[in-house]
Amino acid sequence: MGRAVFITGTGTDIGKTVVTSFLTFAVEQMEKKAIIYKPIQTGLAEDGCSFAERYWYETKMGQKAASLYCMEPAVSPHFAARLTNTSIDPETIQAELAKLTAQYDVVFVEGAGGLAVPLIETEDGFYMTKDLIHDCGLPIVIVSLAGLGAIHHAITTVLYAKHHALPIIGLFVNQLDSQNDIHVDNVRTLQRLLDVPLLTTLPVVDLSRQSLQALAKAWLEEGEQTEWLRGLVE
Repeated sequence: MGRAVFITGTGTDIGKTVVTSFLTFAVEQMEKKAIIYKPIQTGLAEDGCSFAERYWYETKMGQKAASLYCMEPAVSPHFAARLTNTSIDPETIQAELAKLTAQYDVVFVEGAGGLAVPLIETEDGFYMTKDLIHDCGLPIVIVSLAGLGAIHHAITTVLYAKHHALPIIGLFVNQLDSQNDIHVDNVRTLQRLLDVPLLTTLPVVDLSRQSLQALAKAWLEEGEQTEWLRGLVE
């Protein structure tokens, strides 16, 4: 039986998909089987007909990606479900996750937006992303951008996760420009303010399959903050 990790972020369009690809390449370089699971997708890709994240994984990165609920409107899942008359069932999401963990060493579950994103609206309230994570019993990796606003967004996301008792593996900081003083100081400040590990920083690079594979290989060779990932596949 494999293990699963939930990839979330401090907001939307901050690089969850990039980090998920990066981690998948890292697992594959350890000669283990990994798959990406995007249970809920909203919005279309650049070709205007494919769904955005699945298009990235399968067409750009050549990676396996599973999905369940794919809705065209590029809006919050609960609103997209209403617009498309889609019924999202958490138990179905969990059942598919169980099938995947039975077939793969690691399943990376990519969320839609951040932790406080509503997935389902009912008469009684909302079923949130943090509820799905809790019901699936998954630890989380948080992805943040490096630029202005990163400190506030990362701190509030970590505090929200802790408030809801979600186990945090650590933080990825994406699109770091090492020549940008704000970026560099944001990373330094987050390391001092947060009591969660900084797993690594990803630079601003040409996002090709080859570049992400090379970054994943270098990260594994450095050996820093990779013990948790190695532990998943043991």
